[in-house]
Amino acid sequence: MPVYRSYNQEALDHQYNVRAGIPDHLDIFARWSRTSAEFRKYNDVRESLAYGTEDKQSLDFFPAKSGSGAVLVFIHGGYWQSLDKSDFSTVAEAYLAEGISVAVVNYRLAPSVRMGEIIHDNMSAIAYLYKNSEELGIDGNAIYLSGSSAGGHLTAMLAGGDWTGFGVPQDIVAGACAISGLYDLEPIRLCYLNKVVQLDQEEVREYSPTLHLPSKLIPFILSVGGDETDEFHRLQAEYQTLLNAKGFDVQVVRQRDGHHFDAVDRLGKPGEDLSRAVIDMIKR
Repeated sequence: MPVYRSYNQEALDHQYNVRAGIPDHLDIFARWSRTSAEFRKYNDVRESLAYGTEDKQSLDFFPAKSGSGAVLVFIHGGYWQSLDKSDFSTVAEAYLAEGISVAVVNYRLAPSVRMGEIIHDNMSAIAYLYKNSEELGIDGNAIYLSGSSAGGHLTAMLAGGDWTGFGVPQDIVAGACAISGLYDLEPIRLCYLNKVVQLDQEEVREYSPTLHLPSKLIPFILSVGGDETDEFHRLQAEYQTLLNAKGFDVQVVRQRDGHHFDAVDRLGKPGEDLSRAVIDMIKR
């Protein structure tokens, strides 16, 4: 029996209520918004490129001045129901300096849409990058994914996604970095988050990355904050085991400390173990 099924409701909710465990989370969100706005002022950016017809179906693109044409896509977290691409522009900092372009994706949020539509939005964003690669000055065969929390879940789902109908190659994802990912959606269905996300059992089966591993052996980086709850560590360990069993070369970037939001800063900050690992994955 999975360990989360031994929790009572209060204990399970505690495992996933990351904001309750980070008293200054509102200050962190304000800092992200402020520093990202500053970053966009002083760096080239093509804001809100539309990959769909609705406002949230857009991405910000930060072009590298030189390099191989590789692009790192960042998919934000917020438990599929909050936050915005404009909060995460600084993720691009470590990669632009290395000649790697960055795209930060927005997508429609729960409860206005269900999980399948959220995944479809993110796949549409990747297809947009591929189809517009020449105009954007990127290599459509060098699209790498990254994301934190819900974005980690979406990164893993896209890595294992069925791209039929999107007009792009099945192996469009060249590599992936998932941070504090939610690879099994059953505990989400059972905890307080489902009041908004509204998963049913069929959606859990259809949209849990543990049940939809990539068919192509791509490089995969996993990381989780050292101070995160047991469930986030369990989810990563379980997903890593499944990937390893299929022959994936999984690199785990261990963080001795750090809460759920620290890893986002580490992904975008030059010189951090996590950002260096992603750069090495792209440049190998």
